[in-house]
Amino acid sequence: MKEVYLLGAGPGDVELLTLKAVKLLKRADVVLYDALVNPEILHFCKKDVLLENVGKRKDKHLKKQAEINVLLIKYAQEFKCVVRLKGGTPFVFGRGYEEVRALREAGFTPVIYSGVSATTAVPESFMIPLVDRKYNDAYRTITGHNMEVFSKIVRHYTPRENLVIMMGIHNLSDISHYLLSVGFPATMPIAILSKGTTQEAQNIRATLKEISLKKVIFFEEMRRLTPAIIFVGESIEMNLL
Repeated sequence: MKEVYLLGAGPGDVELLTLKAVKLLKRADVVLYDALVNPEILHFCKKDVLLENVGKRKDKHLKKQAEINVLLIKYAQEFKCVVRLKGGTPFVFGRGYEEVRALREAGFTPVIYSGVSATTAVPESFMIPLVDRKYNDAYRTITGHNMEVFSKIVRHYTPRENLVIMMGIHNLSDISHYLLSVGFPATMPIAILSKGTTQEAQNIRATLKEISLKKVIFFEEMRRLTPAIIFVGESIEMNLL
């Protein structure tokens, strides 16, 4: 029987890979992996596995999504066990369901194995709680790569809510100015959380006002820290206690 899996690789630290993921990688015939997948994870694969990098980074896509879908179907037809290894977890900003839909239309029934999501693991790795009763009661996770979409979702300041902004580092300046324009306090803490859970992790903290006043060179430096999460919220203060 053919087996096709969408598998979460976690946020970066190889030790945050699930046991289920390790067992599956050891028997996979084909692994199509994302750009953000820690290369050490691929060491769990068997020696004769077919590995294919189908990673997509900003302005540099090795494969378009439609091409990835075609490859998944092709390999599912040719091999017994096919794994699509995705950064984080498959259905959180990973276009996972587009791949599920394509596979189902081709007659395959994929199985989803969740991974540890960077949206929660990265802030926690910097000792920043997503919810803390002193500061907030909720958090919102949103992409920041498209300001038009971002502005339609974040319409105003909501007290006691944190923002976890994924894929927004290239729009950091626009995001800071926009949040101030819709009522976010100038003193609101903001943190750029780079490469969380890895040995290269960095945590840059400021206020929204301070970020908005930065020069172009600062934002160029921040872009080099990708992958990074922009965290906006009072609970950043917990990291200072």
